[in-house]
Amino acid sequence: MGRYKPFERDQLFISLYNSLEHRKTALSDAGALAATIMQHLAPTVINGRIAADEIRQAAQAVLDRFDTAASTHYRAFHPAAS
Repeated sequence: MGRYKPFERDQLFISLYNSLEHRKTALSDAGALAATIMQHLAPTVINGRIAADEIRQAAQAVLDRFDTAASTHYRAFHPAAS
């Protein structure tokens, strides 16, 4: 099993913001999307842990629906685990 590190909402926010920088509303969009992703992730937490791939998948799914350019950018910097 891999090493664990604490989940940081701020790190998720920054990743989203970087992917949304082409939008005038990137700051508020990143905040709202981070909150949405956190809601999607809450049921998947097991014993206080969540897999990094779960976070990645949730972020990509939300970005796919919101902004395809941002989703493409996010995927480039956060590829799925193989």
